[in-house]
Amino acid sequence: MSKIIFSVQSIVEVLQNGHLKIPEYQRPYKWERRHIRNLFYDIREAIDKNVSEYRIGSIILHHKDSENIDIVDGQQRLISISLFLYFAAKDNLPDGASNLLNANYIGASQLHAKENYDEWRILCGLISKEEVDVISNFMMNHCKVSVIEMPSEGLTEAFQLFDSQNNRGKALEPHDLLKAYHLRSIKDPTERTIEKWEEFVNDKEFNLRDLFDKHLFRIRRWVNGDSGLSRKKYGNELKFTERFIDDFKGVDLQNASYPYLRLYEELRKHEIGFPNSICMPIINGNAFFDFIEFSYELFKNNFYEDSIIDGFLSDELQEIVNSKKSKYSRNINLFTNLLATFIDRFGVEALDRETCEKIFVWAFYPRTAAKAIYDTTLANYAASGTFQKKKSQKLFQELAVSATPREFVARINTDLLGNLTASDIANKLNQETKR
Repeated sequence: MSKIIFSVQSIVEVLQNGHLKIPEYQRPYKWERRHIRNLFYDIREAIDKNVSEYRIGSIILHHKDSENIDIVDGQQRLISISLFLYFAAKDNLPDGASNLLNANYIGASQLHAKENYDEWRILCGLISKEEVDVISNFMMNHCKVSVIEMPSEGLTEAFQLFDSQNNRGKALEPHDLLKAYHLRSIKDPTERTIEKWEEFVNDKEFNLRDLFDKHLFRIRRWVNGDSGLSRKKYGNELKFTERFIDDFKGVDLQNASYPYLRLYEELRKHEIGFPNSICMPIINGNAFFDFIEFSYELFKNNFYEDSIIDGFLSDELQEIVNSKKSKYSRNINLFTNLLATFIDRFGVEALDRETCEKIFVWAFYPRTAAKAIYDTTLANYAASGTFQKKKSQKLFQELAVSATPREFVARINTDLLGNLTASDIANKLNQETKR
């Protein structure tokens, strides 16, 4: 082989190559159980949709010599698929898959491999042997990868290509992955769809990253009683990452008929636009982009251009919640998100001073009782109804089950908020600032 070759190959074409190897310089195998689950259900969904070809990324191969083809990029997917094939048909394992599973691995790789094999076993135990065979056939013959093959003297170029794809190039944001996912569900995307999305991405005052990270991700998690926190090496973080993109993957109406979707099915049949809502079921394709446009404009118009609250709060309270760089930023986010959820549910015309002030009290109360508010504090207060090991209120959930604006306001238990008024909260915050 003397030149770079680009091709699209099925998994069986890749893994049947008996010269396939994991080079010593490769990083450890580190896919987790969640990656296996995602692949399992993605493939089953593709099968349900009768997809003839399902792309699962790209791999880079280096033809080291006549007996060795090193995997420069793609080992995580190929080892994971080989683990499935070992479970499903170990007596008929392709030579390349056998090579990958019999390679020498360090302890961390062995641990992940064992856990992921167990995950395949558990997942396949939930379905019939016939369904496992269907998945195996689809994975081998219908899952395709873009293959870049480098000649023996091209190792440097192979590393450079790997580096540009994984490190030096701008990392894909979670919303970039969602854009690609939902565009696949649209036969002919309109120019307006792409232009609007890019307009939101590039807005300097309020962009798409903020919409997902600061608002939609948090609200949809908190309404369901989930904090949205994820573990890091040191502590927790409240951030919309690739780990959570499934929150915004939905269903295709053409391929799913469930009771909760009947309204949307009827509207689609009669070519009537869907009623958008922040917490609505995610529907793939055009409906998703309509949902994002609706959500973006809700926040942009009411909180980032002309703040809707200015007509309902005193100048003193406005100064606190409209501050762009404030030590109360987490409380401002809590206030904004609950207020936006209220507007989404009942309409902006349902807002009044009482509602705004009570939401203000609930959102800023923790700051009067603590010197600092962290993401963990914020998330647990919003989703779990706990603050400083004491009971508080899960107002996002209270709002979700309230039939009218008055019912929601009546549900706010001011006893749990020290029976403080909005003015009391503002005075406490101002006193702290003076100290």
